[in-house]
Amino acid sequence: MQLRSVIEPIVGRLPTLKSSCNVKCMQSDCHRCGHPIEGQLTFCPACGAPQIRVSKAAELSQQETTGSDSGLPAPPLPGSHFPAQLSTTVGIDWRYFLRTAIPLAVLTDVLTVALHPLALFVFLPANLVWAISRYRRHRPVAIGTGQGAKMGAIMGLLSFAFLLAYFLVGLSFLHAQYRELMVTQLHQLSAQNPDPQAQQMLQWFATPDGLIAFTVFALFSFLLICLAVGSGSGAMAIALRKDRNRF
Repeated sequence: MQLRSVIEPIVGRLPTLKSSCNVKCMQSDCHRCGHPIEGQLTFCPACGAPQIRVSKAAELSQQETTGSDSGLPAPPLPGSHFPAQLSTTVGIDWRYFLRTAIPLAVLTDVLTVALHPLALFVFLPANLVWAISRYRRHRPVAIGTGQGAKMGAIMGLLSFAFLLAYFLVGLSFLHAQYRELMVTQLHQLSAQNPDPQAQQMLQWFATPDGLIAFTVFALFSFLLICLAVGSGSGAMAIALRKDRNRF
């Protein structure tokens, strides 16, 4: 009875079933003597054993505490299922890519000017593949075909920018020779074309205003070609690498 006199004040302070605590009274037979317990009695009327038990949520809390103390991972809670790997989108480190792309774009332009204009269609894709391979060696992240196309477009834009700078510098020193060469070529095309409208248009291109318009149109067309070749080569390089990794 001394034990009962000590425990009864403590148990009397415990919340009832209407509270939000994880403790509730048993409403079954006594776990010690088997005497039926009616209502919400805290002690067995036959043997005086306390009739309380911890709910399932508290048991789970105790399991987590035990797992953390033992160094083992706690068991997963019901309904808490998360994927093992979360898919993340990694952007391109443009600063690092440009460190490789700029020198290779200069090399592409030097080889194109030294060899032949059509060499651009060979050296631009080749140097782009080299730049992407070097980038992936130091940044081992997944690259999509769209990102490869963007990298190729930047490479094509750089190649065009350096070729444009080379062209403008040469034009400033050889302006008269350039105009004479272009006028001669336009007159030859006009003489070879039997269409009167085409002849009239070519003759207008031979004028100073027409020569400027023709040069701007040619440069803009060359820019589109560089972007198309670069973006197509970049997307193809990533797609082929993905197919090769599957096998």
